[in-house]
Amino acid sequence: MKHFLIFLVFMAIFAKAENPGFGARINQLGYGQQAKKILIYKDTTNAESVEFRDLANEQIVLTAPLSPAAVWEFSGESVRKADFSSITKPGLYAAYIGEKRISDNIFVQNNVYEDLFKAAIKWFYYQRAGMALAPEFAGKWARAAGHPDTAVYFYPESEKPADWKISSPKGWYDAGDYGKYIVNSGISVFTLLEFYEHFETQLKKVSLNIPESKSKTPDILEEVRWNLDWMLTMQDPADGGVYHKLTTARFCGRVMPDADIAKRYVVMKTTAATFDFAAVMAQAARIYKPFDAKFSQTALNAAERAFDWAIKNPVTLFKQPEGMNTGQYHHQDETTLDERLWAATELFISTKKKVYADVIDTTSFASRGPWWGDVNFLAVYRLSDAKNGFKKDLTKAAQDTLLKLANHLKSTTENSAYNLPIVKENFVWGSNSVVANNGIVLLHAYYLTKDKSYLDAAQRALDYILGANPLDISYVTGHGNRTTKFPHHRPSDADAIFEAVPGMLAGGAHDGGQDVGPNPWQCEEYRKLGKPALGYIDDWCSYASNEVAINWNAPLAYLAGALHYLNNGIRPK
Repeated sequence: MKHFLIFLVFMAIFAKAENPGFGARINQLGYGQQAKKILIYKDTTNAESVEFRDLANEQIVLTAPLSPAAVWEFSGESVRKADFSSITKPGLYAAYIGEKRISDNIFVQNNVYEDLFKAAIKWFYYQRAGMALAPEFAGKWARAAGHPDTAVYFYPESEKPADWKISSPKGWYDAGDYGKYIVNSGISVFTLLEFYEHFETQLKKVSLNIPESKSKTPDILEEVRWNLDWMLTMQDPADGGVYHKLTTARFCGRVMPDADIAKRYVVMKTTAATFDFAAVMAQAARIYKPFDAKFSQTALNAAERAFDWAIKNPVTLFKQPEGMNTGQYHHQDETTLDERLWAATELFISTKKKVYADVIDTTSFASRGPWWGDVNFLAVYRLSDAKNGFKKDLTKAAQDTLLKLANHLKSTTENSAYNLPIVKENFVWGSNSVVANNGIVLLHAYYLTKDKSYLDAAQRALDYILGANPLDISYVTGHGNRTTKFPHHRPSDADAIFEAVPGMLAGGAHDGGQDVGPNPWQCEEYRKLGKPALGYIDDWCSYASNEVAINWNAPLAYLAGALHYLNNGIRPK
């Protein structure tokens, strides 16, 4: 057994080496022992089946039939599928048609996603503003501190006295740039904290090797606290409203954080930012109470004051000031009812006050997956959980809403040529985060029903991200056989280190092409119009397909982490 385990380790390391691939699309990290396992192969053969061999002894362990050919509309490929879910013995395998090998190494083991989910969370440490990253914690990606943000002005400056400024340190850089944004922090923080809520016992034991790792607070909560502390500084102490963002006036060039020394600004208080702030502060108040009662009370007080401001200012929507070009996170639908519902839901769980229940009673649910621009479904998650103490009719309505979307995604998976929970409208900027969030929707349906078909569909969402896609690429830096290497991420581009910071999820394929043609980075045409699953390029220039962002990494961490624990027989709380 000892020699076999050594062999597995050797082969796993070998499997991580870059190689051109063998043709079949699989999850390049592998599969849990009881997980759904699907191989996708282009229709270039008349073969009727695929053989799966155990690489330890070259024995055939399964002959799986190939499905009839079908075209996946989003890539235009004609593909066939082989189901090898019956391979449950831990080991390394490969797929063959005759004597032709058609797959990378296939790793079957229940801990295949452990390093991935930890790296996805650890990446937030690399995004810290206002802190030098020491080699002890950051390894080769150590860097100097940037953006202390102890003197932040208001934009446009003409709207405030000349000496107006606030101190707003800490926080995470939002994406490939150095801005900090409340709206995007909202859904990102929620996702990481909900992961902790669902797997609290296990995550208390997880070390991320961050400066706070020796504290009594779990590492995941210490990392999220870095951003929560910043968010608190964005609340106006005079009235409880929350500033929308903190950025320079214009995006900087390809430089490290300490080289970006342009003046930093906060921009207007908005309803969306304030409701989002209220929601995560109410959530944090519950979670951090056992570790820091004072912070818990501070967070809850801040949440209630923010909610009051937003109720009084229901349509204060973000408008980009003239002369500024940084991210907007503005609401095109000009409504904040979804943020209001989510904030009221979190505050009711924390306080049980009728004022929040009354808001929930007057707001409808929408059967659309969550993203920063529509957080309605975050409230659906909470309301569908009976232990949160909502009225039975509300819980039932939320459960129906959850299952309606989950059933649509599951049906799409079962009837898709690629066997994926992806629909046409998912191919947008940040499509990989949409896929990850689809997986989380399906996991919530699994928690509710214990129906494994939802879990199987969620598995396919992660499979797509890790290589079971038309481009045969793992979209996570440093994790897979062929991975994203040149993301639109300033520190990874400017640090003179060939390897990108590990654990980052690239935005993913779509047809938008906002970075094609005349623009600051001038990408060449990389899309195949009408085939959005091919619209990706691994190049710094592509902020539309190859940028990274906190709201993309958070669902990756949840999806990979939840599947890791579920593979090991651990159910969520």
